[in-house]
Amino acid sequence: MHFTSQLFLFIFLPITIFLYCILPSKSWRSFFLLISSIIFYAWGEPLFVFLLCFLVILNWFLGIIIDRSIQKDNKKIAEQIKIIAVILNLLPLLILKLLTNRSLINISDYLTVGDLSSFTYPMGLSFFAFTSISYLIDVYRKEIRAENNLFDLSGFLLMFPKISQGPITKYKSVVSGIKKPVVNIDTIANGLRRFIAGLAKKVMVADYLGVVSSKVFSLDPNSLNPRIAWYGLIAFTLQIFLDFSAYTDMAIGLGCILGFDLPENFNFPYISKSITEFWRRWHMTLSNWFRSYLFIPLEISRRKAKRFRLETNIIFVFLATGLWHGIGQNFILWGLYYGVIIALEANFLGMWLKKINPIFQHAITLLLITFGWVFFRIEKIRSWAPFFRSLFGLNNDNIHTLRSLRILAYWPILIIGAILCLPIINIIPTKIQNNLWIRVLTDCLLIILLLVSIAIISSGNFRAFLYAEF
Repeated sequence: MHFTSQLFLFIFLPITIFLYCILPSKSWRSFFLLISSIIFYAWGEPLFVFLLCFLVILNWFLGIIIDRSIQKDNKKIAEQIKIIAVILNLLPLLILKLLTNRSLINISDYLTVGDLSSFTYPMGLSFFAFTSISYLIDVYRKEIRAENNLFDLSGFLLMFPKISQGPITKYKSVVSGIKKPVVNIDTIANGLRRFIAGLAKKVMVADYLGVVSSKVFSLDPNSLNPRIAWYGLIAFTLQIFLDFSAYTDMAIGLGCILGFDLPENFNFPYISKSITEFWRRWHMTLSNWFRSYLFIPLEISRRKAKRFRLETNIIFVFLATGLWHGIGQNFILWGLYYGVIIALEANFLGMWLKKINPIFQHAITLLLITFGWVFFRIEKIRSWAPFFRSLFGLNNDNIHTLRSLRILAYWPILIIGAILCLPIINIIPTKIQNNLWIRVLTDCLLIILLLVSIAIISSGNFRAFLYAEF
């Protein structure tokens, strides 16, 4: 089940909100959140829901063992259990990513492993695994106590607003909402505003940008002229941010309705003046996870290394970031691309960038980000060079035009998408709170956006979220 499906919008969501709000006690709400989350996940993944339920019980049990070992000052056993727990959470992730890797699927034609072409990666497993690992490590670090209530921990790990695409949430940041959810007219209204804004961003902007990018990237890169290549690349650059941030808006809105404060995942990354800043603003919960649970431990464990410790640790972390997105070669090289750039920024490149005009800092950063999406979007490495040649007008064949591809009329959507990437939209929430008339007008606009979005969804003109496959 997806947030943009008619089943979710017209049946699941209204019933869930209504029943959740009228339940008399916290314990009933906690149990209902768990049941509704299982139904939400099982609708799209009827097989893998059993795997997730098993892992929830396993993590609950291991968390209690780690906590008790720490309390008894038996840190060695706690550390061993922690390592086992991390492996057990990563193992299904690794196996299923390998089984859904296209290279392995092609190899399976020559081996006796059966047909893997119809096998799909289960929704949200990467986000679930990283959330579970953060919980267990935080218990080990004594930042939190293990949760004894299985329903509460299960509701946190399987919470339907974030199970599909995050944000990756620490237990201590939502435990108060789980124990004592605050649900009232204001939280419901604010949550609905955020949800509708995300829904409109997804179906009215990101999906139409996806039409452009899909048409361009489905063509032979040798047949593209610079205008089409840049048009498609810019469309994808905007699409991937707006698509993912739209999901985050919807997830945070749903969390607000249910009485939870889910963390922000984006902070206008395309206004960054360095790649380091970009990764502080892009997919922030994933970046913070790698920083807390991989980069800092690497820095501590390798503190005696005298040369290139910081640089190699950065590259290793971004290699892991690429692998998190997929085991395909393009994701691995995409991760290394950013790792090398940030390692250079940690040295001379960062100091050089700070000395030049901020406009050029931003332009260079945005160009590097845009080029990076080529590696992310195009799976076949042999197609990278022809596409870059097309960007700079070095291809001989120019058989397509924007008109022949029927994507010229989408340029207003690109402009709207670019505006949504700017922080000027942050002014709206403040204006809503301070001015009654602006609040009324904004709510009327949101109702119109909701109706238009529903019309688009009902017509079947919507696309799955891009990060659902990760």
